Amino acid sequence: MSDPAEILNGLNPEQREAATAHDGPVLIVAGPGSGKTRTVTRRLAYGVRTGAIESHRAMALTFTARAAGEVGGRLAALGVTGVAARTFHAAALRQLRHFWGEVIGGEPARLVGDRSVLLGQAIKRAGTDIPPELLGEELDWARARCIDPADYAAAAAGMQRDPVSIDPGSIAQAMSAYEEAKSAAGVIDFADVLLITIGMLQSRSDVRESVRRQYRWFTVDEYQDVSPLQQRLLDLWLGDRGQLCAVGDPAQAIYGFAGADATLIASFPQRYPGATVVRLPTTYRCAPQIVEVANTVGAGIPRATQLRPDTSDRAGSVQVLQYPSDAAEAAGVAAEIEVLGAGGHDYREMAVLFRTNAQARPVGEALRARGIPYAVYGSERFFDRAEVREAITRIRGELRTGPAKSAAECWQEVATAMAHGSEPVDGAAGRKRWESLAALAGLVPQIGTGAELVAELERRGADRDPPRPPGVSLLTLHSAKGLEWDTVFLIGAWDGMLPLSAVNAEELEEERRLVYVGVTRPRHRLMITWGAAGRPAGRRRISPLLDRIAPVGTPADAVLDLSDRVTPAGMDSRAGEQRPPARCRVCGSALVTGIERGLGRCRSCPGNADELLLAQLEQWRRLTAIALGVPSYAVLSSTALQGISETLPQDAAALAQIPGMNTDRMTRYADDLLGMVQAVGTQTPEPPSR
Repeated sequence: MSDPAEILNGLNPEQREAATAHDGPVLIVAGPGSGKTRTVTRRLAYGVRTGAIESHRAMALTFTARAAGEVGGRLAALGVTGVAARTFHAAALRQLRHFWGEVIGGEPARLVGDRSVLLGQAIKRAGTDIPPELLGEELDWARARCIDPADYAAAAAGMQRDPVSIDPGSIAQAMSAYEEAKSAAGVIDFADVLLITIGMLQSRSDVRESVRRQYRWFTVDEYQDVSPLQQRLLDLWLGDRGQLCAVGDPAQAIYGFAGADATLIASFPQRYPGATVVRLPTTYRCAPQIVEVANTVGAGIPRATQLRPDTSDRAGSVQVLQYPSDAAEAAGVAAEIEVLGAGGHDYREMAVLFRTNAQARPVGEALRARGIPYAVYGSERFFDRAEVREAITRIRGELRTGPAKSAAECWQEVATAMAHGSEPVDGAAGRKRWESLAALAGLVPQIGTGAELVAELERRGADRDPPRPPGVSLLTLHSAKGLEWDTVFLIGAWDGMLPLSAVNAEELEEERRLVYVGVTRPRHRLMITWGAAGRPAGRRRISPLLDRIAPVGTPADAVLDLSDRVTPAGMDSRAGEQRPPARCRVCGSALVTGIERGLGRCRSCPGNADELLLAQLEQWRRLTAIALGVPSYAVLSSTALQGISETLPQDAAALAQIPGMNTDRMTRYADDLLGMVQAVGTQTPEPPSR
């Protein structure tokens, strides 16, 4: 691009404003799917090309190596090189290794990635029985918050942090023992990289000034996830200079449990006086119906950006479905997924999101019973799995014996040696192993040679970029951050699961932001579900974080199509203009819910269904469900059948107004349903007398 202005081509007005803001500190509040990375890289490229930024003195900080690689790749495509795109830890580690001999002396300490042995030694030294995973979580939280082991108990109590009811004093003792175990082994961990770098910069003004001469312009991605420890390091890098561009979304701050501090992005304008604040409200991911739901959830989140859909006419649907129980919910979700798959939708573009890992099992079993491929995302890193490491080692071995082998030839030998078949195996451990190898196998058709396959796996391993599993993704809401699919099922949406264990206002707000993240993952379809009864015993109600979307007391088989009711009453969600509210055809009152609008009457008013048509519809639903092998309610809800038999829709436009008649059901069933309506030979009935 010879003209720097060409870099701005294709940006919307808000993105362009952000890309051209180079005077002092800048905060870019980027909503979900708003083109954040595109805007940030264009801002850097435009700044370099216009002389506002010196590329070799600019650093872009991210939270994953994958994100850093994406920033670097996009800048290179724009003709810009020299910008250092790194994670906080990678940037600090480079500086630490560079200055270690000068400041500390000798060879740098060995960095350990796997802490399991050290954690075990610390627990034994402290004489406690704390689970190693819990100790690791509390260590990370305390150090991210700049809390010493001696101060942990008081800090945990003050912040109402309750680590599974384990005595904070015992955890503090184990933390101290962990530090002793590291010292005895002469090693450091990832948190130490930041801590030692901070200490080095604070104690040595010459080192500090050297780093500041090297880097002047900083861009920080996902700023809502920055911890106090990372902010302290960033402040040392910046000094009193204001050349900081922070990019993030306060409505997606969901890692407070891990030490992130959401107040940092909220207080940015106060901490950096004169800062330019630019909001990116247009989402290029979500269909308008999903945007409306996101805004409804976001209305309860301070500083959340009111999203708006892009101008493309993107089809979408949002439904809320209450099932009788958790088991029925799992079976119903699996049935919905099967229907979508039968309609030609890619299983890899579907995800089931939940609050806790335990919720994955019943859904996985229901999918497996129907022969639907799926994979469970866990906290374990994909490339750290034993079977993945073994497969990569074997691929390298195949290349040593035959350097010219194709990727397909290498993989065939590896799959045979590791007894990997095309069908999933039984048992949790066996299935997990199969899923890992199947994910690797999915890469092979896209790659030519064995050497290219190894290079791709090395790149993905360095970037922590696992291949997408060959099927439906099952993962927690936390793990879903930053991902997107065509279709998302948000399950377990009942009070007690969402929110989960929120003991104070801060944690409740984070749970609300977690729900916001969940409802902004899909492009086209969102279904929110919950089981009405289960453990704990008793009748459940929908999550209070979602009760603005669906009314409490929804019938057990009722599907709510919410596309027309999540905006304020009387407001056209697409045009933003006032429209007359729908009125009950019986009493004339304004209709509020999607069910009422679909029926054309208040739920308390008497209906006037054509009983013969209703019986025919119920028979058709039963036979269709048998043919598809799904429950009857997975075909159409009883409310939908009632609505059709009362309103007698004469065309597709009228049928689409019935509750539950989303795009997929219209495609599959519209002809059958309209044919039955026309066959009854009945005109639209007169409203019954009051």
